[in-house]
Amino acid sequence: MLAELEDWVGLVSSRDDSFNDLIMTMPLSPGGNTFASPFLAVANDDRRYWVKCVDACEAHTRMSVAIEYVVSSVGRLIGAPVCDSSLIRIPEEFVGWPVGQGHLEAGLAHASLAIPNAIERRLVLASRSRDDNQRRQVAVYALWDWCFGCDPQWLYDLENDESIYSHDHGLYFPANDGQWKKPYLIQCADEPNELPDASDGLSEEAVEQVAAALEKINRDALVNVLRGVPASWPVSDDDLEALGWFLEYRAPAVADRVRALMGREAESR
Repeated sequence: MLAELEDWVGLVSSRDDSFNDLIMTMPLSPGGNTFASPFLAVANDDRRYWVKCVDACEAHTRMSVAIEYVVSSVGRLIGAPVCDSSLIRIPEEFVGWPVGQGHLEAGLAHASLAIPNAIERRLVLASRSRDDNQRRQVAVYALWDWCFGCDPQWLYDLENDESIYSHDHGLYFPANDGQWKKPYLIQCADEPNELPDASDGLSEEAVEQVAAALEKINRDALVNVLRGVPASWPVSDDDLEALGWFLEYRAPAVADRVRALMGREAESR
């Protein structure tokens, strides 16, 4: 039975800002003037991360930081090749550091582990025969469709035979403009959003595994992800409940479309 929007009312609550597992110890760059102005920073685990924070975004795109968090988190539920990511705390000592469209404020941001030697390619998926990409790219198709992807961006790890990662998800979810809205989620819930790339060379075994993972998505797992969105971020519990419904509702149909990848011919972009 498909999920009903009413089933999600009241499920997302008790969000807070208590996360302290990862703390920024030094910003390394001011970021650019791109959509969300990610900047490079070192954390208390001595690793480098690309950090996106609410304060660096223009007002109408501040929800995109929550989109980054949710897409990466639900991607892991289906084994999608997303970069390791986490919330990260920005301490008071870095308040005022210039970044993007503004300045840092103390609080929580989203951190994506930096891949030291990677190249970005857009649009068409590449390097399918390298590393384990025949498997990894199956979940790329799935994540794109499930989360209503937009602005395709793929990283290829040059130190690991061009292993692919899906990254920079701030324009996912309807209306694909850095925020999501309940009316658009409802409107698009039954609408396919498939990558048009050819499916030649994909792993048949991975197709079945990813489809099965989508069919096993349960409400508790999604609620757990959505409750992790910090209370201070500009997104309401109602917004998150609508998104949870969207993801639960879409999963079975996306699983069917993943299975249909085998033998599918490429459409023109």
